[in-house]
Amino acid sequence: MFLAIAQCPVFRGIDPDRIEALLKAVHYSVRQYASGDIIALKGSRMTSLMIGVDGVLSAETIDSAGKTLRIDKIKAPALITPFCLYAPHNVLPVNISAHTPASVLSIGRDDFTGLLMQDRTLLTNFLEIVSARDKVLTDRVVYMAYKTIKGKYANYLLNKMETEGTSFRNDLSQREMADLFGVTRPALARAIGEMCAEGAIYVSSKQITILFAEKLKQYAKN
Repeated sequence: MFLAIAQCPVFRGIDPDRIEALLKAVHYSVRQYASGDIIALKGSRMTSLMIGVDGVLSAETIDSAGKTLRIDKIKAPALITPFCLYAPHNVLPVNISAHTPASVLSIGRDDFTGLLMQDRTLLTNFLEIVSARDKVLTDRVVYMAYKTIKGKYANYLLNKMETEGTSFRNDLSQREMADLFGVTRPALARAIGEMCAEGAIYVSSKQITILFAEKLKQYAKN
């Protein structure tokens, strides 16, 4: 188990033997879940840090029409909603369920705080993870300001062009970009296809080439 946990970003750079020693110094539990099992309910208080050890988890919510919406898919090993743990209003904003058979390790907040104080690498990793999540939320707010999908995608590409030039690899999948923009994947795929047909960009697998930056700037105004 400790070898699997060592692959979790929060333990990046920490030897598995060190991880084992850290965890054995605190109280923790590991539970197994079958596909479809509820792990934690929206609105419940987050009093423990949860780590997906293996399997795939889903973060979901229910809209006003009673339809279940998947917000995120969490592939273990990974932290589960770590940004809630130290929040003043530390309640879970989504339901967490097992998308596949999975196991989850839980550490009480006080015990985890003690671990952060013992290991500087662990502390740094945790702060980076929480900060990265905050940036994702900020980016989503920014993209919501653009009315059209082409505008959202064009702004994304123009930002990438500033740091990576006119040809670069896009590591985000269309599903991840759609989630970032707050749109559906098919709608994003259509918009990308139209932008290619209009000569603004060329897309080959994950490689994107910007052919007409001025066209992107026009999209970004909408």
